[in-house]
Amino acid sequence: MCHSARWHGPSFGELQMSSGTLPAAIHRGAFVLVLLLLALPAWSADPPSSGVLGRGTAWETNYYAQTSDRAGPTVVITAGVHGDEPAGAAAAEQIRHWPIVCGKLVVLPLANPPALAARTRTIPGAAAPQNNLNRNFPKTGQPGPPVGDQAEAIWQWLQVLQPDWVVDLHEGFGIRAAGSKSVGSSVVVRPDAAADAAVERMLAAVNATIDRDDKRFVRLGPPIDGSLARAAAEHLAAQAMILETSIQDLPPPVLKPAPQAKPDAAKPPHQPLSRRMRQHRLLVHALLTHLKMVDSTLQVDRVAGRAAAPDKTWVALYDAGGTGGQGGAAVERILAGAGMRVVRVGPEEIAAGSLTNFDVAVFPGGSGSKQAAAIGAPGREQVRQFVERGGGFVGICAGAYLCTSGFEWGLKLFDAKTISPKWQRGAGMLQMELTPAGRDIFGDRPMLLDVRYQNGPVITRAEIEAVPDYEVLAFFRTEVAQNGAPAGVMLDSPAIAGGNFGQGRVLFVSPHPEQTPGLEDLVHRGAQWAAGKP
Repeated sequence: MCHSARWHGPSFGELQMSSGTLPAAIHRGAFVLVLLLLALPAWSADPPSSGVLGRGTAWETNYYAQTSDRAGPTVVITAGVHGDEPAGAAAAEQIRHWPIVCGKLVVLPLANPPALAARTRTIPGAAAPQNNLNRNFPKTGQPGPPVGDQAEAIWQWLQVLQPDWVVDLHEGFGIRAAGSKSVGSSVVVRPDAAADAAVERMLAAVNATIDRDDKRFVRLGPPIDGSLARAAAEHLAAQAMILETSIQDLPPPVLKPAPQAKPDAAKPPHQPLSRRMRQHRLLVHALLTHLKMVDSTLQVDRVAGRAAAPDKTWVALYDAGGTGGQGGAAVERILAGAGMRVVRVGPEEIAAGSLTNFDVAVFPGGSGSKQAAAIGAPGREQVRQFVERGGGFVGICAGAYLCTSGFEWGLKLFDAKTISPKWQRGAGMLQMELTPAGRDIFGDRPMLLDVRYQNGPVITRAEIEAVPDYEVLAFFRTEVAQNGAPAGVMLDSPAIAGGNFGQGRVLFVSPHPEQTPGLEDLVHRGAQWAAGKP
């Protein structure tokens, strides 16, 4: 499969060279196209392994190209066309690092940066109907032009590449197999014999990870008119498809609903971003394997990290089973805003050893026991080894429970055990006081700080000889004692503490500074400390 006799147009280098090189590139009526592209500043390619679309515009964005020394198909992967569909963009950023063994792989992770930044489906500031980028490409029977500068630049870029395959990564908001009208959890492709074998393999790969028929991926088609995939199929003769994960999840099956339950009362749960990213990776991996473009030993769950930008602090943010609330999103916003590189990970990535590519792992709020169960024993051992070998660990509320040593399921990274027989102490604004060691890490602040609290662990030392003692960085100075929890045990207990485990550092955070206005910087500083960076 790794061969191709199809003409792929002028190379990136040829487009930058003098006109004396152009005749060798002119074929199938490409002369006018080449002249147009040479005249347009909408995209550039320097060096040939990467390039920029829309240089100097509000939607300037990078693409990345790999070309093997072995002939093969050209596969273009695009993502981020709709800004409220983040999984595709995040997955494409990981896929672009996969080494290929033949052909050419070109990835445009952020096709619509303004919409992604605003988290909106449409282009901010653009008028309808031109504001939906995925309706702005040449339609059936209409070879062009595209609508708007963004679509025009992407389309001209694609014409130069002359791809054999175009894969556009999207997300739906419901699951088609469960009866939703959304295209979520599907491969959307035009009926074509050449695509059948690939789609069958792709669906088999992703559905092997799904244990419910009503959540399985299905084949749909054709792609909607005006979409990049439809235009590539009809006007460039490419095999083109849209891969749709689903943002919404289905609730667990209920054998006998409670009498007072209302089917539509609860908001549908969301699937973790890490799971949706993984589903995109599985689908693309199956396609590239079918085309023999990637080595069979490539591990889908070994996500890229530190090597991509070694000068940055890389954070693995756990977002799967056992997490809940807004804590994870708040942590990501704070750390990314401080210049850290944050990647969502789930149990599969942890079990595959992906943490070794990061500086620090953050486990946010939810349920510590459920996080431990979701990660499983192999995953918990991976976390322990990661910290022991020099990685950082930050546990907030549930994540703080997870790192302690008093539970059978605990990671035993931290020489602490809980002292309250009731974990559900309640929620509210409490006061904590930084110690001198805490001010060294978090900065000089007022003596007493108001902080949000919700059922975080109340600890004392576990006295485990194999685990070094922790240092208190902040004490609780007020408490909450609801639901039969004993009063008095929380006062003057550690709110934040730090310790060592092997060569790594562990930060224990019982309350929620990430959700307390004015204390967000504590999360950033704490993650830097845990990562061993100033």
